[in-house]
Amino acid sequence: MKIANIVTNAVLGAAVIVLFIFHFTGNGKHDGDSKRAVSAEIADPSDISIAYFNMDSVMSQWDLYFEYQQELGQKQAKMEADFAGRTETFYQSVQDAQYKIQRQLVTRSEAEQLQQQLATEEQNLMTLQNQYSAELQEEGMVKNRQMLDMIERYVSELSQEKGYSYVYSYQFGGNLIYGAKPYDITNAIVTGLNEKYQSGTELQ
Repeated sequence: MKIANIVTNAVLGAAVIVLFIFHFTGNGKHDGDSKRAVSAEIADPSDISIAYFNMDSVMSQWDLYFEYQQELGQKQAKMEADFAGRTETFYQSVQDAQYKIQRQLVTRSEAEQLQQQLATEEQNLMTLQNQYSAELQEEGMVKNRQMLDMIERYVSELSQEKGYSYVYSYQFGGNLIYGAKPYDITNAIVTGLNEKYQSGTELQ
């Protein structure tokens, strides 16, 4: 019995030693992997390069954006002229109807028909005004998003070329209060955009 107990204890002791070795050598490897993974996620501050640009200046000096503003202004002027013409025609119809009704140049039934017709025309004018306004607003929003997309794509290309880690944009009254002049790339972006998207380039 004593011999059996000694053998059993020896086997258990060896097993504990083996488990002990596996445990610590495994943890060591795991810890090493974890440390390498963490270090891979931490950027070296010396490798970070930051730049910024003024969005208002870019928009005001970008030829393509200026052309877009001109086109939108012309479309708005055309719509306003069309609406003004329709409104003038409506007012003339109102004056004509009032003249006929006041002088009793039409029957009561005809007068009611004129009033209903004028009410319908007035409603149509209001609908047209809302339609024009919504159309201009939607087109303006879409074109602005297209412009911003073009800027973002160009800044991304420029960042890869120059090695910028971060590029910030700011506008008057925005979050960026101060930026050192050497990191201001506004002029470079304006020049690059005007070269990349020449006058007459179609927005996509």
